[in-house]
Amino acid sequence: MFMSDAATRLCTNCGLCCNGVLFDLVRLQPQDSVQELARLGMKLRRKKTQPWFPQPCQFLKNCTCTIYEHRPTRCRLFECHQLKRLRSGQTQEEDVLQMIAKAKALVAELEAFLPDEDPATQSISLEERVKAAFDETTASDVKQLHLQLKRLLDREFRLLD
Repeated sequence: MFMSDAATRLCTNCGLCCNGVLFDLVRLQPQDSVQELARLGMKLRRKKTQPWFPQPCQFLKNCTCTIYEHRPTRCRLFECHQLKRLRSGQTQEEDVLQMIAKAKALVAELEAFLPDEDPATQSISLEERVKAAFDETTASDVKQLHLQLKRLLDREFRLLD
């Protein structure tokens, strides 16, 4: 029970897997009900025949999933590297909270360089917003900050094969 409570506390403090920071999109799985998700209002897209939805997730409100009981399989099964480390006893909840804070601080620092957000850009991932705002002539400090964030996310949150 403790681990479930800790995971809930951490996830509702984080939201990086749903807010467009970790991922650009989520592919639905065969067991997901496209009809049910569409009925809930999910804006699904298709690549060939594969349904998916973009990140940030439209159902994320204040780091909480508003369709939690009906969330897609990938959302249901995903655990970031921090949660896996916590479950295995390799880290403590306080350490994970500090890592979340560090990641969020880097996100905020990078977002400060982005142009003022218009409502249209609120629905695209951080990576897409960065790509749209910057090019190869972008200042090296912004590039370094972006690289630093990507490395932290890869090392501490994403599950890379």
